[in-house]
Amino acid sequence: MSGEDRRSHRRPGATRGASPAKRVFGPMTAASAAAYVRSRDLPRLLPLWPSEIEDRTPAGGRHLLAKLRRALRCERRRARANHWSYDLNRHLGLLSAYKGELASLALEEPEAQLNCTRRDSGKS
Repeated sequence: MSGEDRRSHRRPGATRGASPAKRVFGPMTAASAAAYVRSRDLPRLLPLWPSEIEDRTPAGGRHLLAKLRRALRCERRRARANHWSYDLNRHLGLLSAYKGELASLALEEPEAQLNCTRRDSGKS
């Protein structure tokens, strides 16, 4: 049987439903991202210096997001390879930490941009 015969055929332009994993774990990661506390959760997930954890600047947030993105990529790779060291709880923890950091950075970024525009408008 060829690969095309085994694939499910759908109409062009039809949208897929959410994957079963996204339906099951999506609400759980959203709830845990809302309860995310950087000083409590990050040391369990990533090897970081205390100064990296305490850095609340937008640049520090982007630095942590890059580290979390890298760790998520490695964890997904382990999951796909069915590696013995893959840990679903670590994967979910990394995902909720990533979403929590992303949300906190999104809240900080508009304030920083607003302050910059106020300072710039006063100069002209």
